[in-house]
Amino acid sequence: MEQGLLHLHNLLRWIILLLLPICLFQAFAKNRGIARTSLFLLIAAHITFVIGIYQWFSSSKVGLAILKNMEYNFGAVMKDSFARFWVVEHFVGMIIAIALITVGRGKAKRFQYKPAAWLFLLALIIIIAVVPWPFRQLIARPWFPGM
Repeated sequence: MEQGLLHLHNLLRWIILLLLPICLFQAFAKNRGIARTSLFLLIAAHITFVIGIYQWFSSSKVGLAILKNMEYNFGAVMKDSFARFWVVEHFVGMIIAIALITVGRGKAKRFQYKPAAWLFLLALIIIIAVVPWPFRQLIARPWFPGM
């Protein structure tokens, strides 16, 4: 089950990374289609968030498992870049990004294009910064799990 949820979490990441630039383009073009696209983005982001929270608490390799292995010593976690990424950076970064997507969706629903564009842009930057890309040392994950 853990592996299946990881695959779903990764698939939804790609959906979010596809929908965010589309929402950005629609916001800059003042396209009324942003209301529907941002809804799909919001749904994908929240499902990914729920799966991620479950993984953080139940995974045997990351999140709470790392914290338990370090005996809940946050000083040690913050000194170790691998532990810091999986316990703090990825978790907090994604919470902030999803909050920005949620607020951006509210702005897009009311066709407030400029604020929605800025919120979606900030969310995209944060997501790109805290995803464990394959080229990042220590925390790298494959483009598609199982490959």
